[in-house]
Amino acid sequence: MAESGSFETCPTDVIHASPDRVWDLLTNPARLGWLGVKVVAAPAHNLAVGDRLVFGPAPGLRLSWDVLSVQPLRTLELDVKVPFGIRNHEIVVVSPLGSDSCRVSFN
Repeated sequence: MAESGSFETCPTDVIHASPDRVWDLLTNPARLGWLGVKVVAAPAHNLAVGDRLVFGPAPGLRLSWDVLSVQPLRTLELDVKVPFGIRNHEIVVVSPLGSDSCRVSFN
């Protein structure tokens, strides 16, 4: 249950791509173009615990992801910081549904 002044939502969808492909799109900074924002700073390797990514969605605005935990091909836990002091504890879960599809949930 959400605390007063906050809310919870957990979008989820079935993606018609292999779990490996989806994982690569989530954890390879060179492939984050699908987010539609400029990557300002990122490691040159797939995401690992302790990494930080910085995005510049608009001039003067910055948001960041701090990687808290990684279970390869399964979960990516992030501390997301956006302008105005807003933070989001995000856990992305990739659940294989076969060799060519998976369910992706943002918790």
